[in-house]
Amino acid sequence: MESSHHQADHSGTTTQSRQSGERIVKLLGQPHLADYLRFFASRVIDGETISPKALAAEWRKANDRYYALLTEQAGVAETIEDLPLPAALEEPAAKLAAQDHYLQAYNSVHTDIRWVELAKLVVSQGSVGLDHSDGLRKKLGDDRALTELFDFCLPRTHRPAPVSMVRLPGDRYIFTSQSTDLRFHETQRMTAAQAQSIASFGPVTTGLMLPVGYGANLLSGIGSDKRIVLQNGYHRAYSMLAHGITHAPMVIERVSCLDELNLVGSDDVTDDPAHYFRSPRPPLLMDFLDPELTRQVVVHPLETRVEIEIKVRTSTGPAPRHVA
Repeated sequence: MESSHHQADHSGTTTQSRQSGERIVKLLGQPHLADYLRFFASRVIDGETISPKALAAEWRKANDRYYALLTEQAGVAETIEDLPLPAALEEPAAKLAAQDHYLQAYNSVHTDIRWVELAKLVVSQGSVGLDHSDGLRKKLGDDRALTELFDFCLPRTHRPAPVSMVRLPGDRYIFTSQSTDLRFHETQRMTAAQAQSIASFGPVTTGLMLPVGYGANLLSGIGSDKRIVLQNGYHRAYSMLAHGITHAPMVIERVSCLDELNLVGSDDVTDDPAHYFRSPRPPLLMDFLDPELTRQVVVHPLETRVEIEIKVRTSTGPAPRHVA
């Protein structure tokens, strides 16, 4: 299942941001103060020079604001508009849903493509990259054509970020990408035709493929009761909302019990489902645009690594004896 963890948009951040640090907008006030302090100590450039007492004070102020919202906006997450697609998007949605990568990525629970209100999406990711989002907003431009918005949210073709590979001693291989979506896919057995196409010192009859790549890269969420938790495409969702776009097409995975949620949810959501699906006023996408609930900082850029180690053992011995 492709949605086992959050995914970044494949295009990554700009080269300039990678060299000098990455600007992000960070949600304050939740879930935990200790996590916020560790974030500044480990990821924020010069974060260790900032007084923990000052950080705790700003976190507490935002936390007090969230506490007030529990009353002021109780139940707002249930009022999200989850609508059928506009007629102009029905054909591209049907074509997308028939593609192999879609069918393989969303094969665990009932899934549909809907026209969803962005501001009231529940969020579990605590930050969004501003450099990346600025680039995405330029792609949106002033043209709000529905089909272009569909391809922005649910691309039917992919331009994945580059991946580098380094071979280490002991048949170890490390694949690296600036996209946090890099992951190991399921091991697959080669077909006879694939095996025969390999140039080697002798005939190749079979083998295993160890594929490394990305997820489906579609704007998606998890729906339960009347709420939708944003699962993938945080940068695109934030960029559209900041650009004044209120609704967008997205894939919704419908879950009705904890077992189904565990199949498709990110670790943050499955570790504390009550916070996102039962809290009177959970964190919402619109909170990223509220200066009382956010802080902009510059962080050390991240990269994702996938390491594969190959061990091969060959032995010769008597074949098993079959008893009649």
